[in-house]
Amino acid sequence: MQHTLGGAVFHSDDRRPPGIRTPDRETAEEFGEPVAVLRDAPAGWFTLLGRQSSDGFLHCLDVGYHRGTDLMATVQTSRPLPESHRVRPFSTPESELWVFLADSGRIDHGTFPEDLGPVRHEVVLRLDGVATRVAGSRSHGCTSASLPCGAGHLVVTAPDAHWEAVADLVLRRAGDF
Repeated sequence: MQHTLGGAVFHSDDRRPPGIRTPDRETAEEFGEPVAVLRDAPAGWFTLLGRQSSDGFLHCLDVGYHRGTDLMATVQTSRPLPESHRVRPFSTPESELWVFLADSGRIDHGTFPEDLGPVRHEVVLRLDGVATRVAGSRSHGCTSASLPCGAGHLVVTAPDAHWEAVADLVLRRAGDF
């Protein structure tokens, strides 16, 4: 598998020996909850793991799926913040759709969410083989939808052309990264 980082190209077959610590594995261990990923990513896609923290508490893991330099999909797994936190960040399908559209170059970063005009519609997400109909938001040929997951939720965002591939999710434990 080919990856690019800062213009450099490196290859990986993504078959890591069990027990070998990687930055992704360390981040997943810090998260401490199972993380949603695509059951079967399309050929040629690779992942980059992102994180969101509040006051040092890791509350979201974003699995970005890329093909070359193109962002193809994101799967965000979140967990609630401790009660002691005053600020309550919360991702919605609409907010994640806006971020995805900007990060994938489909809209300009200066576009305001109200300019997107998302359309609500119903989609199906499958988590560990269980299909659930959920409300989704669609704009600029992309869809984003959310599903409860444990005490938190997950948000899937991708172009409509890839929705079937990204709507089938499984939960992975830290040791699987």
